[in-house]
Amino acid sequence: MTDNIYSLDDIAVTSDYKDGLPSTRKYDLVDLGKPGPDDWFRNYDQNKPDKPGLLGFQIAVVVKKADAEGKIHPYLIASKDPTFRAACIERFRKTQLVRLVYGITTAYKLFIWPVPVIEDLSTAIGWHATGHEIADAAMTRWTQIVSDKANSRYTHIDLDDQSQVPDKDVFKTPPIDYATAINRAFKGRMIDSEDHPVYKNAGSVVQTTFSKNKLKGSVKS
Repeated sequence: MTDNIYSLDDIAVTSDYKDGLPSTRKYDLVDLGKPGPDDWFRNYDQNKPDKPGLLGFQIAVVVKKADAEGKIHPYLIASKDPTFRAACIERFRKTQLVRLVYGITTAYKLFIWPVPVIEDLSTAIGWHATGHEIADAAMTRWTQIVSDKANSRYTHIDLDDQSQVPDKDVFKTPPIDYATAINRAFKGRMIDSEDHPVYKNAGSVVQTTFSKNKLKGSVKS
């Protein structure tokens, strides 16, 4: 009598052992920020003929605030009221105009990357200029972005053999729509009214006597 009930052939599997299983990948989480240095990623084309590439992504204003540990987090100003948006820009010292770039990594991680809007690449700071160029390249190719702090810029790494990445539908068509991805990425970080804690804790802008007189024209530049 033997203790070996099953042979090695009975338990052997191959790398494609999950193929054919009746399962569905869930995308409940969407990362907020640029992909990590080890991530190969591509952006989803929004298929807008009049706004190709990065131009197809929504422009928005984000506020950068530090948490208790000093880590900076972006908050999205989400209001149709132009007066409130203007009040936010005045109230917060660190606001930025960005494009909300939507993409995916080869590890199936969805992300929303707030890429600073650039009017002229030749005059933009290194971080913004190189980040913009890398985001643009990722519209058509699998790409990596790596920080080069010594030179205040990002390094663009291109995947030489693009065919290494499996031809999956999810890499071409987003599994969740753009608006849903934005809402999930900024969950808990949307400033939509004066009652938002970040807005309340920002303090108020108080005009000095100098600034008031300057507005009146009594102080010359």
